[in-house]
Amino acid sequence: MLFKRSIGLLSVALTMIFWGSLTTSLPAAKADKSKEASKAASVEPEPTPPLDPIKYGGVWLSGSLADADKNFPVGKAFTQRRLEGQGGSDDLAGELLQALRKAAKPGGRRLVDALAPNDYAPEAKAGKALVMACAINYEQVDALRIGGVTKVMAEVGFDLVICDFSTRAVVVALPGRVMLVDVDPANNPSPQKKKLLLQRLYHESVLKQFVKLAQDRGPEIMGLSAAGVTKVTVFDEAKKVLPDWMKEKTENYFANVAGSNFYEGSGLPLLPFSRGNELVFCSMQEKLSDASEAAIKSNESGGGEHFTLKKPEYEVELVIPAFRTVTATSTDAGKVVQNCAYSRITIKRGEQVLYTSQHDANVQNIVPRGSSEAVPWLAYSDALNDLFFKGAKQIKTKISGARKKQDNPSLIIEPDSLKNMFLDCAPWSIVGK
Repeated sequence: MLFKRSIGLLSVALTMIFWGSLTTSLPAAKADKSKEASKAASVEPEPTPPLDPIKYGGVWLSGSLADADKNFPVGKAFTQRRLEGQGGSDDLAGELLQALRKAAKPGGRRLVDALAPNDYAPEAKAGKALVMACAINYEQVDALRIGGVTKVMAEVGFDLVICDFSTRAVVVALPGRVMLVDVDPANNPSPQKKKLLLQRLYHESVLKQFVKLAQDRGPEIMGLSAAGVTKVTVFDEAKKVLPDWMKEKTENYFANVAGSNFYEGSGLPLLPFSRGNELVFCSMQEKLSDASEAAIKSNESGGGEHFTLKKPEYEVELVIPAFRTVTATSTDAGKVVQNCAYSRITIKRGEQVLYTSQHDANVQNIVPRGSSEAVPWLAYSDALNDLFFKGAKQIKTKISGARKKQDNPSLIIEPDSLKNMFLDCAPWSIVGK
């Protein structure tokens, strides 16, 4: 079963209604409408400026090329073939290009409609140096023994990134995350089984979600102020329940989970994790050149390409203190438990704190009698996703709320400042969808 919010983004409508006075003279009102209609008919509509073309760059991997084999044992196979647009069982880049071309409409106003032809070379000196790619942040497979059944969870986190290689800056990052849970009859799933699950995610879910992101959003997201996760603090108590694979990339993982849920819950895109001026993509698919026709040179000794994430204007800080399991009741079948996740979410602009508050969420599970009491990460993962999704929706409601005196010093909310953040980072044309 695919992770429910990673396949279909939830659209949250924010409707602004303005009330005006009603006229008491209906004939006059009709006359006014007739004049307005005549005036509108005589005015030629202004031509819509064409979209700046965006070069398709294929599939990239986050991090150093030297670590690609360790971090992306399956995903790397999709990024090494030369892009020819023909697709194939190990060519996700080609499959993505075909799907994007199929979804694009001439004269459309979406990101997918701005995709340039294969032979397009971005003109850095002319300010047209945009490149779109699917950047894979992580891939992982976990096997969990629950109630005598072995469940295998495959997961891939990625971003639709648009970079400007004239400045080596990431200008847009729309987060995506997909998950697949399967039941395996064996107690220890084979490496081949794990590989097949990841291949399924790449071929089906990542492709579908990436194309959806490109269709849902238009060029209005270009040139906006940025919000992004710049600090992740995980307490030792919380680290005890994390799987080994996550401990090496804790900051990136929690930032990606928060980013994908924030985008789905509020319409606010968050940049990938960065402390500032750090993000490397390797295994670039297409040859790119600037206006002088000089090929892009690698900035990384091991190969690959470097794009920077400048420190965003609005910074999101996450504190993960603990994950806990509480027994709700016991039955003949086993224990009914609540698996709980906790976090403090803080949003800052420079030294100004716009929002800080504790958030929590829990999911109910049954531990069959006789099963291990060890809590699988999957249970906490569900709670963590729910936490960030609900947290994003709660934060969004604050932007129209009345300013209130904060009696609790641990709770700080600046509704007007939060509203400005959404206007700066995710305009109403996006938030209202």
